[in-house]
Amino acid sequence: MLSILTLLGGCDWFGDKAEVTQAEAAYLLPDRHTENAKLQLQPANTLSNADLYQRALSLWPTAYRELSVPTSLGQARVIVAGPVDAEPVVLLHGMQANSAMWYPNIAALAENYRVYAIDDLLGSGGSRASADITDMDQLVNWYQELFDILELDSMHLVGASRGGWQATAIALAESARDRSRIQRLVLLSPAQTFGWIQFSSELLTSIFFTLNPDRDQVHESLKSLSSQPQAINPIYLDLYVAALRDDPVPDLITELRPFSDQQLQQVTLPTLVLIGDNDMMNDQGSLERAKKMLVQVQIEQIQSAGHFLTVDQADKVNSAVLNFLSR
Repeated sequence: MLSILTLLGGCDWFGDKAEVTQAEAAYLLPDRHTENAKLQLQPANTLSNADLYQRALSLWPTAYRELSVPTSLGQARVIVAGPVDAEPVVLLHGMQANSAMWYPNIAALAENYRVYAIDDLLGSGGSRASADITDMDQLVNWYQELFDILELDSMHLVGASRGGWQATAIALAESARDRSRIQRLVLLSPAQTFGWIQFSSELLTSIFFTLNPDRDQVHESLKSLSSQPQAINPIYLDLYVAALRDDPVPDLITELRPFSDQQLQQVTLPTLVLIGDNDMMNDQGSLERAKKMLVQVQIEQIQSAGHFLTVDQADKVNSAVLNFLSR
């Protein structure tokens, strides 16, 4: 509450606003830090999903700017933070999520990197599709189009859950170019990247809640995905449940199939794979396959973490990612 009151009192809590590059300036949206924080004072059930998204963005404890970028498939919302002249890091969020999910990680990443958190066209954030998206190849091409528009000629790519699958697919597409723009790849509990999700009672619980979301039951349900569901900020959970009500299962989920040996062996750039020891969607076999198939890979199992390891063990994940990127 104190941080909110500081914002509302007219003090510039973030100091100088995040700078933007010349390529980004044409797509810059008006600064909404204060307006987003004010939304925290309103009950979730009085807000639209768009307002819930902006409200959740106020959880970011660092200066950021929002971009709205026109593309061939619609408007892309990109949240940028960090020094304007630092190495770029691109973040891809998970399913039924958006860039707000990075609130436990963004301060650490943005200290020494220029971070671009992209709202996927299939997610619950600010990106809006204007064309039918019929396969994942379209989305891969869309991300590459965004890299072109934002003049990201060299970057590190970080993906969580479905974003990890997409990051792997993008890395494969980039490997076909004369020079890949991706320098290092980070996969955080990537969904169905190294193996099929095994059926379990926890998976059944998660599927049931996805189809029947109830805000009062969210902590109990998320025990299948998080080792510490009570640690997830309630403002983010309000958005998470609202997103499930609107679009519980994206049509393209059936395209998230494990990559073949041949495909994985084509990913030759340095790669970090992190999974939680209680990850419903990955197990030790996922790490073993990653180690066997990827040419340059570092694997680690994060203790006391579920599929949502970026919030379950944020400090450990942040440290592991930053150590890997700095090599």
